[in-house]
Amino acid sequence: MLKKHLILAILVCLVSCTSNTEKTYDIVIENARVIDPETNTDEVLNVAISKDKIVTISKDKLKGIKTINGTGKILAPGFIDLHAHGQTNTENEYQAFDGVTTALELEVGIDTLVQYYQARNGKALLNYGASACQLAYRNKVLANDNRVYESIFKELQDTVAQQELPKNKFAEVRNKLKDAINNGAIGIGIPVGYLPNASIEEIADVYAFAGEAKVPVFSHVREGGAIAFQQAISDAILNKTQLHICHLTSMARKDVDFCLQEIEKAQALGYPITTELYPYTAGNTEIGSAIFNEGWQERLGCTYKDLQWVETNERLTPETFEKYRKQGGSVIVHMMKESWVDQVISSKIAMIASDGSEYSPTGHPRGSGTFSKTISEYVNEKKLISINSAIEKMTLMPAKVLETVVPEMKLRGRIQKGCYADLLLFDIHKVKDNATYTNGFVKSSGMDYVIVNGTILIENGEMKPNTFPGKGIKSEVKL
Repeated sequence: MLKKHLILAILVCLVSCTSNTEKTYDIVIENARVIDPETNTDEVLNVAISKDKIVTISKDKLKGIKTINGTGKILAPGFIDLHAHGQTNTENEYQAFDGVTTALELEVGIDTLVQYYQARNGKALLNYGASACQLAYRNKVLANDNRVYESIFKELQDTVAQQELPKNKFAEVRNKLKDAINNGAIGIGIPVGYLPNASIEEIADVYAFAGEAKVPVFSHVREGGAIAFQQAISDAILNKTQLHICHLTSMARKDVDFCLQEIEKAQALGYPITTELYPYTAGNTEIGSAIFNEGWQERLGCTYKDLQWVETNERLTPETFEKYRKQGGSVIVHMMKESWVDQVISSKIAMIASDGSEYSPTGHPRGSGTFSKTISEYVNEKKLISINSAIEKMTLMPAKVLETVVPEMKLRGRIQKGCYADLLLFDIHKVKDNATYTNGFVKSSGMDYVIVNGTILIENGEMKPNTFPGKGIKSEVKL
């Protein structure tokens, strides 16, 4: 009898101990509509986070040190922007309110990558990273110096950008690209559209190097519409190079149909060629760049009145165009049709990327509104794409572009056990972009929670002070 009582007491103790040690997570998000584009999950679930990872996804109730009520809201992976020129916390704050948790500079890249990664380490709001800056490296080789290119605008205005690189200098550029990749560069940025005198041999050689190194190319292709796309795709296929073509709509323009079809055909044949767009009918660039060399009106399909000077919002005339071109500065270029944007964003192959610039209160709205605009206008208003498709275009698709060189991207852009906890909680009907062409950097609204690497950055729509959860995203390729 005594033994029975003892056994019973032990069992009661074990049950009690088990209940008292129920797993407690750092953060639990309850009853949210979880959308994971890779597994096609779209149901109400509870998600638990510990440290920087998602550790449990369940229909069962979970216990958290902090519990967030997600009832009636969507829980999505954080948006991944492959094309963000603004690489400081000033721009990151606006990007965070737009739902971005990873903002990368891949079209042009960063010249001084080692210093860039060191400077941002432990001090960044969002995940950050960059490609090797082919434009800066070839300019240094041409100028025979080691000047530092601190911003895209300085690179575009440099007179050596207008020169042809001799063939006997190709190897020097390759060496600089190799050093950058060994220092974590995420592929190679080739903005050849700003290098009108770069020979076809020079650019093909960079593609060949990328193919040999097995790293992707991110390119602002040449002017020329369909012919420029054909050249880039040919360089990629012949050199077995992964290629991502930046802002298809603004480069293809009237040739949108053909250019979309070319990329679709390449993908159907198994070639790793991808593309993106920003959901606006205007571009934004440096007025002193080669984009506005003689013949620009015909190439871009617009004229002086379609150019908006960022500093004053005035539309230009032949006189003010010449004045500002000598002075240098940023101009918004109204050159696309809404139907082109509608067509590209509806395509299954096109992902979303902002091409957002450095902070300017009157700058282009894409730097602070791209991703919210995609939801508010193209999902809610126009109903051209579903919220599931929009999320895939802003999370999984960009993550997959990087996975061959950044294996950790297989754990981003998704809501799955073991993935990084880069997450957004929002009411789909309240997400809205607020920036305009005359008031460019205005925070979007509707992101109730933005979580970066398991740390809450935005809580109940408010940015938490002195919180820097962003991590450096680097290639793991070594040459």
